[in-house]
Amino acid sequence: MRLFDAPHISYFLGGLAQVLVALILWALWLLGAFAGAYPLPAMPVSPVALHGFLMLYGVFPFFVFGFLTTTFPRWMQTAPIARRAYRDAFVLRAAGLILVYAGLALGDAAIVLGAVIMALGDARLVAALTGVYRIARPAARRGVLLFIWTLGAEVAGLALYAAAFWPGSPVPPIAAIRVGLFGFLIPTLFGVSYRMIPFFSASVLPNYKRPPGNPKVPMAVFAATAAHALLASLGWRAALALVDAAIAAAAWYHLAFWFRRDVVRHGLLLLLYAGFAWLGAGFALYAVGDAGLAAGYPGLGRGPLHALGIGFALSLVVAMATRVTRGHSGRPLASDALSWFALAGIEAAAVLRIAADIPALDRLAPYDLSVFAAPVAIAALLPWAARYAVMLATTRREPAP
Repeated sequence: MRLFDAPHISYFLGGLAQVLVALILWALWLLGAFAGAYPLPAMPVSPVALHGFLMLYGVFPFFVFGFLTTTFPRWMQTAPIARRAYRDAFVLRAAGLILVYAGLALGDAAIVLGAVIMALGDARLVAALTGVYRIARPAARRGVLLFIWTLGAEVAGLALYAAAFWPGSPVPPIAAIRVGLFGFLIPTLFGVSYRMIPFFSASVLPNYKRPPGNPKVPMAVFAATAAHALLASLGWRAALALVDAAIAAAAWYHLAFWFRRDVVRHGLLLLLYAGFAWLGAGFALYAVGDAGLAAGYPGLGRGPLHALGIGFALSLVVAMATRVTRGHSGRPLASDALSWFALAGIEAAAVLRIAADIPALDRLAPYDLSVFAAPVAIAALLPWAARYAVMLATTRREPAP
């Protein structure tokens, strides 16, 4: 196995391992907390805050950095990033994450130190990507600055989480979650989708007219998601509902603008569209929940957050990781049964987790519906992750034309 032959190999392998470990640990905690299957051990930090950290900063950056470190030099028309840069960054991120897990036994100081080491590793890679951006021709930079900003927000969010885990810290974990979700993950995935979905559509659909990209659009979405984080922190629910409705409308507009009926005949492309559809759904749920809270009614809890985190982000991760892994291993650029099984399970898990925050639906189940969401996601992702880990870890084939 040539772990560092290409940046996506090590980072995708880390992401595949982490998504399963994080979900399994969370499923075990839910079984004890809500199903009463066994007594829960004492935790050095809040289990909910730790779950948010392990998913938002432990899973998704592996896939985002693996993808962007591979594609950035191509977009910039420069030489690839040096192996030493992404290797050292990966080692720091992996070592820090292992220390976070060890902190469950060693205590909160180890968790804080692990988060700091992860931030140092990610900062190392962001610096390398920034260096690529600086030496590129001005025309090649068009629309790429967004990713420097969002990846910088990811490093800042890790630092915030480290501060939140410090005993007696006044920094709430929700601040790090908002920075990570609305400053890093959502705008990054929108920017990648805005750039790649029309490109992939034009590459496989005959006579598909690829719309010209406007770099102001992803930056506007980034500004809107940042405004969401700020307004949520201030508790301005009415204004927040308007911002969320605008983001949902923008997401659905682009989905309809890019989509053509013959997309359904190309499974790998349809995976991307299916994942992207959750962006509008997630912010529409946020808008409904915010409007309800502004009017004095109950909101939707963490349902909208999981619509974005599970439905949108995790679905796109499966779609993008499937495409990149198959393409870089010389396999046909086509979806397979495992990727569709993974996507279907993710959609089911997202629906279950959203329903868990709707009392009328949650009461229909013998236990909190959250208990069912995590095992469904694990069962769906496990065979896909195992198969694609083997593809990544074995000797690479020559890339397909």
